[in-house]
Amino acid sequence: MRLIAKTQITYGNREYERGQELPKDAALATRWVEAGTAYWKDDEVETKKKVKAKAVTAPAGVTGLAQPATSVAEPDLVGKVPSPKARGVVKEKTKRAPKKKG
Repeated sequence: MRLIAKTQITYGNREYERGQELPKDAALATRWVEAGTAYWKDDEVETKKKVKAKAVTAPAGVTGLAQPATSVAEPDLVGKVPSPKARGVVKEKTKRAPKKKG
């Protein structure tokens, strides 16, 4: 079994990146595993899990000509206008039923 780093760990004047094997110091190994920064990997069993990622950056714009104040046309990135929901213009429907008067 090997001890593998989940996050960047500095130990003994050396930095271990994600996925690198860590030294098997018994006292620190249990602490790393308990903290969730490392895990034990069995060399015989390999399990692959699909990673589901979510985009966290803005959508890319389109290339085009932008006219700056100097009136010199240069190729530039022209951004997209965000959707009304993203701008907060459109209110989302409430999940609760309206209060009954009476």
